[in-house]
Amino acid sequence: MTFLEALKRAQMQGRIPVIADIKCRSPKEGDLLAGRDPVRLAGLLAEAGVPALSVVTEAKEFGGSLELLRRLASEVPVPFLRKDFLTTRQDLIETKEAGASAVLLMYATLGREKLRELYREALAIGLTPLVETHTREDLEDAKALGAQLVGINNRDILQLERDDGGVAHAQSLIDAASTDAFIVVESGIANGREVRQAVRAGADTALVGTALLRADDIAEAYRGMARPWDLKVCGLMNKTDAEQMIRGGADMLGFVTEYPVNVPWNLREEEAAELLRAVSGRARTCIVTGGSPEKIIGLAERLRPDAVQLHDSAPLQDTMESAGRLAGHGFEVIRSVPLSAEIREKMFGTAQLAEIPQKLAGSGVNALLLDARSQENAAAGGGTVSLSSAEAQALREAVRAAGLRLVVGGGITGQTVADAAALFRPDTLDVMTGVEDAPGRKSPEKLKALLQAAYAGLLS
Repeated sequence: MTFLEALKRAQMQGRIPVIADIKCRSPKEGDLLAGRDPVRLAGLLAEAGVPALSVVTEAKEFGGSLELLRRLASEVPVPFLRKDFLTTRQDLIETKEAGASAVLLMYATLGREKLRELYREALAIGLTPLVETHTREDLEDAKALGAQLVGINNRDILQLERDDGGVAHAQSLIDAASTDAFIVVESGIANGREVRQAVRAGADTALVGTALLRADDIAEAYRGMARPWDLKVCGLMNKTDAEQMIRGGADMLGFVTEYPVNVPWNLREEEAAELLRAVSGRARTCIVTGGSPEKIIGLAERLRPDAVQLHDSAPLQDTMESAGRLAGHGFEVIRSVPLSAEIREKMFGTAQLAEIPQKLAGSGVNALLLDARSQENAAAGGGTVSLSSAEAQALREAVRAAGLRLVVGGGITGQTVADAAALFRPDTLDVMTGVEDAPGRKSPEKLKALLQAAYAGLLS
């Protein structure tokens, strides 16, 4: 199986086919192996489901070697990409003989004409070229070349990873890439949320090295990057649980704050403010609340979360007012939609789920949350979100057409998560009681089990 075929197969299975990068050191970050055997690390990544691996063989700055590539390719059963500053046909021949099936060719170091020459020669000897770009002009030339595997490097490779480029750079360029090419975002990616950010912008996958090699558990970190949906953990009530959920892989933390009905997870504004300060910059944050637009706007302005989840039974007019004003102040807005058709009719003027996204389009709402837990049943627990496959597809298509993201929550546990993810293919899964030992007491073990079950579902 070729390098590109392996990536596409993983993508067809519903995973983001993240390419893990094995490198010994970084000019910016220093030693990355910390005494560990790179073959062992590659084996752990293969067990975690990595479809393909990249190996940095440059010796002076990155501590690699052609022998490292030979060892890895002979012992780990996945396709390999060689990353180095290659300039000759002989370099390509040595790459092939060492066991790689793909090779990195960079506009920044080769220039247009030399890259085109090596591109043709790589294909002739059976190597898949990953054509690395950094500018819009590079991408336009890669399109003219007909390159099928194209990388967008967020950093300037000539600075040897010492600059601070991030995923926003690739996002600004993806529109210039060929729609026929398989797009890989490279460098400066810190976590799974940024991988998914790149994919939602139009990339197919990402190549990640340092963030994985710095992780406490490289396999767990890889699984977190390869899952196609963000994870929101809601109902947090203390700093310890919040920190454990971040370490466990949560992309967003939800704090039920000044909620209009009495629920076990409800925080006073002062309590929420303390927790938000404690996690600032380490995960995205969301307050879950309801009430009048004035109350909601004031709370958001004082607490400054990343997002506000409107989770009451307010009529559409109030939702539109709150969402518009929140969006104007820079907040992401999530609007919950209950399972009850009767309540939906009262709130949105229609009981039809697939009609609601269009009603919210342009209102300032960014995401629609289909949740078994509503204001009416919040204290008692909500049951499980379940639709027919046709209903789920219609909702998903309506959400996309309205320019919104789909969030699914309610009743998601380690036993139900794989089915929920497969049915809805959401942008975000929202969990609360499914990772609790008791209301407001989160369990790292249950979170880990839930994420492992979800990823196992992608591999099955």
